[in-house]
Amino acid sequence: MTLRVTDLVGMPHLRLELVAGCAGAAGKVVWAHASDLDTPWQWMTGGELLMKNGRTVTQTAARQVKFLRGLADAKVSGMVIGLDPQTPGLTAAARATADELRLPIIFMPYSVGFAAIGRAVADANSRDEARRLALAERIYDTVRHSVAVPTGEGALRQLSKDLSCRIAVLDAETGETALEDTQPPPKDLQRTLMSEMTRRGGAVSGVIHLTAGEHDGFAVEVPDEEPTVLMAYDFRSTPPDIGLLQHLATAAAVILSQQGRRRDYERRIGGGLLAHLLDARIDEKAATAQLAERDLSVTDCVLVASMEGSEAGQQQLHISLTRRGFPHLLLRRSEVFYALLPSSEDALTITHRRLGPQALIGISDPVVSPGRMPAAQREAVWAARISVAVPDRMARYGDATLLSVLRDTEEAQTLVDRTLGDLLRYDAEHDSDLVHTLDTFLECQRSWQRTAGALDVHRQTVVYRVRRIEQITGRDLSQTSDIAELWLALRARDLVRSYGRFEG
Repeated sequence: MTLRVTDLVGMPHLRLELVAGCAGAAGKVVWAHASDLDTPWQWMTGGELLMKNGRTVTQTAARQVKFLRGLADAKVSGMVIGLDPQTPGLTAAARATADELRLPIIFMPYSVGFAAIGRAVADANSRDEARRLALAERIYDTVRHSVAVPTGEGALRQLSKDLSCRIAVLDAETGETALEDTQPPPKDLQRTLMSEMTRRGGAVSGVIHLTAGEHDGFAVEVPDEEPTVLMAYDFRSTPPDIGLLQHLATAAAVILSQQGRRRDYERRIGGGLLAHLLDARIDEKAATAQLAERDLSVTDCVLVASMEGSEAGQQQLHISLTRRGFPHLLLRRSEVFYALLPSSEDALTITHRRLGPQALIGISDPVVSPGRMPAAQREAVWAARISVAVPDRMARYGDATLLSVLRDTEEAQTLVDRTLGDLLRYDAEHDSDLVHTLDTFLECQRSWQRTAGALDVHRQTVVYRVRRIEQITGRDLSQTSDIAELWLALRARDLVRSYGRFEG
């Protein structure tokens, strides 16, 4: 049985009153959806009857009209308003808009309850519900059968056939296909999706409605480590509801997981090649050939070394780079994570974001040739140690910074001994913490009050300690040259202290 709005209104026990949009009362009702959200259409795909608590109806005419237009754009079959003493009146402008949009507006007495409407719709659509359950079962049958398939193409093709529409699984940040060997959606629909993702700040809540030229579609989030969406479009029959779309998204996550396992194998093979390059256990000709097979040219590559980064991020970096078309090799050795990748700012930005804000990241000079890989390793590791003093904790070996003149730990230790040696000995002998006070004082831009707050001591205590530091070090903390020397020594001390933890 096909249930229509007029059928519901005609059920005496529901006591419904059609008050506007009567011309659309022949519209089909596929489901009854209760929501008091400001944008409930984000969870609808068309044909739903919205049930809304009367007291949540906005009072102004302009906002009522805007709300009705949002429902009409989502092809909602109508709206039921549950009346109570606090329900604001439906304005004349809203009634006129409902008539114009052919969007039925129905009043329901407070004593009936939404459950009665939900039951009536479910009973009337029991045959459609059986079909819906059968489609959900077919979705998971297709996933089970796809386990042995090397790509997701066959699974998506079968799902598209079952649901009479086209399906694409896309990276939410680039709009590119996230599954190997699958067809992308039409370009205009792809651009519409990315524009909507930008407007939403990358968040996917409920269903994204898409219209571009002759194409209509929906997008929902796929539960995956990388931001991913599933797009269903070009429907040849009734579009799938949000429940089926969520089933599809779950199925896509399973297929992506299968692809992830294959890519993890490729990552391990690539890690073996990178280990050979770092240890100089492969000749130049063979190395160049194997790198070319992976679309890597060392003349345009850098080696990245990372310490203290997110282990989960390290595992997912392979997927992030692959989706965006950046060839790479990854390897973890002891406490250091290495990545050989193109010297592209986009590739480095992705790497930085994936490894996390706590990671210390160093970037070598261009590798140039396979034989220079051991040297690039030393450069990247040293740059990573230097990055402890860089605001975003990412440093290039060739950066013209003060710390880049310290090419090894011996030089750094010499600077620490010469500048901070007496102060470190004083702290050790008197169980004091003047070095920490000095570091905090400089970090607080030599503000007595801010330093006192950071150390949780009285301002006069800070004044006394700073005067003692000046006496012991022989430096004047009002002189720029002395401040620079002390700051550089403190940062060199950070490098020396981290050296033992991060042997490359």
